[in-house]
Amino acid sequence: MAEPPQPAEAEKDNPFGAINLTVTVYAICQAISPSFFAPLADAFGRRPVLLGLISLYAAASLGLTLSQHSYAALMVFRALQSIGGSATPSIAYGIVADVSVVSERGKMLGPMLSTCNAISALGPVIAGAIALRTSGYTWVFLALLIIAVISLLLVGFTLPETARNVVGNGMKPIRGVWRTWLSYLPWRKQPYRSESRADDADAHTDADASEPRLQEDGKPVWRPLSAFISLRLVLYPDAAAVLCMIASSYSVYYTFQVAIPTTFDEIYGFNALEVGLGFLPSLAGMIIGGIIAGKLVDRNYAKTARECNVNVDRRKGEDLRDFPIEKARYRNCLPFLSLETASVLGYGWVVHSHVHPSVPLIMQFFICAVSTLLSHTASALLVDIFPDTASSAYASGQIARCAVSAASAAVLQPLVDAVGRGWYFAIFAFSIGISGLGSVAASRSKGMRWRQKRQATPHSKVQDTEQPLRQLPEPQKLMEKVRAAKQLRR
Repeated sequence: MAEPPQPAEAEKDNPFGAINLTVTVYAICQAISPSFFAPLADAFGRRPVLLGLISLYAAASLGLTLSQHSYAALMVFRALQSIGGSATPSIAYGIVADVSVVSERGKMLGPMLSTCNAISALGPVIAGAIALRTSGYTWVFLALLIIAVISLLLVGFTLPETARNVVGNGMKPIRGVWRTWLSYLPWRKQPYRSESRADDADAHTDADASEPRLQEDGKPVWRPLSAFISLRLVLYPDAAAVLCMIASSYSVYYTFQVAIPTTFDEIYGFNALEVGLGFLPSLAGMIIGGIIAGKLVDRNYAKTARECNVNVDRRKGEDLRDFPIEKARYRNCLPFLSLETASVLGYGWVVHSHVHPSVPLIMQFFICAVSTLLSHTASALLVDIFPDTASSAYASGQIARCAVSAASAAVLQPLVDAVGRGWYFAIFAFSIGISGLGSVAASRSKGMRWRQKRQATPHSKVQDTEQPLRQLPEPQKLMEKVRAAKQLRR
């Protein structure tokens, strides 16, 4: 529900441009929020940050429900609402990376990301229906408040802390805000680490490949400059190559969301209801493409592991330092990239030639399905190469795709007016094809070498953006020796 109806009082007191400014403010905060809160979640845990963001979103929704006569209040609360809601997908991605091994990550990421996309697409439709039935915007924000409160209760009572900085492999005792509210009930016991389960200490070795930065007391370091981690990822060549695929593939979906209303209104004469229904094929394509992406990600990893004689350990995971994860994730991506490019190219000339509307509607389904598949695959790879800062890595992809999508949407209408829809989509197809091909080629040929070079240089690691790794405390040194001894025995 990114663009709910604005208060009528604000429309009277402010010009239309000022009303649209609320959408601009929301979008700006949407781009900035993940870059700040994702590193915070990586350092201090998912639960406290997520609870704080949902609480902020609920408070902002309550403020929007009550502020019926102030345009300034509308602006402020919409900004707070954007800050509270925009960082949650990156934190959810981090939770998936915490609890799943690399070989089975796709089965969780596919449904999760497809659900996020579906909710984003259905939100404006639901908001419009609520506003139409209630003859006002108040119930829209009230519905958002109810959803936020329900989400807050679900997270507070049921979602355990998963960040490895806080719980390690899930065996460290936790307290305070990191404990679920259910654990405070009298008949619930707080879980504790058992000596008999010490063998689990080396689980998820792919995430243990590089330890988080620690203070002398063993707590994670976070500084204000850590908010720029997501922005600094683009400086690493292995990350930049993956971000090209994320940004270009997502821009396909976003561009079509902008183009659909004018295309079906001007070319086919659809009314408002028919235009709204025209979004459904794209929505269905996004959902199905995300689910397929999750399955292909796991299948491609298994095939590559067999080729490299690597045993897939579904309990402990694998060490990715010497594993070609770039080739695994981008395996068989070129046919999908070719299909995406050809479909976008054909779509432009189909609508230019006024072909029956059923043809572009069917094409929208396949275009959005393939673009979602490629975007999700690249997002999984980005988290794989930055396992210790999963939320920050996903936030970096969020920033890249928002920036490219905004630029694509901004030039759409001027280019359509200048060269027509056929040539516009031809230019767009060429640009996404070149950027996608460059991403796949660079990652498969040089990605592993770039990643190993970055990981071998302490000052180049994402978590070391301000200072080198400090000396580990004695208990952690002992654990390192235990892990080394176990590797030798194997």
